[in-house]
Order: sequence, then structure tokens, then C-alpha cells
Amino acid sequence: MPSPDLSIDDDLSGLYAAHSSWLQQWLRRRLGDSFAAADLAQDTFVSLLSSATPREAIREPRPFLATIAKRLVAHRHRRQLLERAYLEALACLPEALAPSPETQLIAVQSLQEIDRALDGL
Repeated sequence: MPSPDLSIDDDLSGLYAAHSSWLQQWLRRRLGDSFAAADLAQDTFVSLLSSATPREAIREPRPFLATIAKRLVAHRHRRQLLERAYLEALACLPEALAPSPETQLIAVQSLQEIDRALDGL
């Protein structure tokens, strides 16, 4: 008798094989960027893998995957806006007061972590 974990992996593998190409194309049409679409499609399946949603409860896989992907696109967009606002604020600073590139990266990563934490509330 196969272990429950193996059957879950098989279910997810089948779901991935059947719908990953469709999801990438769907995302590519919305984003206009094949690399971002591929990343978000993978993130969608990673999100599904880490969720508590039973695979047998997914009756309509494409709308279900599209819903997860839409949320990830919204998160991506929000992170980009946050990063852009920070970089614009930095551009307004006199060069002598501007933080180093390393400090800027740390600040952007910190803002992203705060965004994720707030999103989880």
C-alpha cells in the first residue's frame, strides 16, 4: 500500500503535468513577460504544495490554480510598488546622504518581509 505522502505527491505531479503549461500561458498573457509567468507558475504550485488544501477537494483545477496565481500576481505587484517607492525616495536624497547599495538591498528586503508579515495578519 503506498504511503499517503506518495499519493499526495502523485496527485500534485499529475496536476502539474496536466496544467502547468496552461497556467504559464495564462500568466504570460496577463503579464506580458514569459520569465515572470514561469516564475509565478512555479510559485503557484509551490503554494499549493505547502497548503493544507486536500488535492481531492480540487474539482476545477484551472480556476483553482488561476485564483492562487492571481493572488501571487497581486503580491508581486504590491512588492514592486513598494520597492519603486523606496527607490524613488532614495533618488531624492543628496548623494552624500544616500545609503550604500548593500544598505539599500537590506532595506528593500526588510520592507518585503514587513509586507509579507502584514499580509499574514
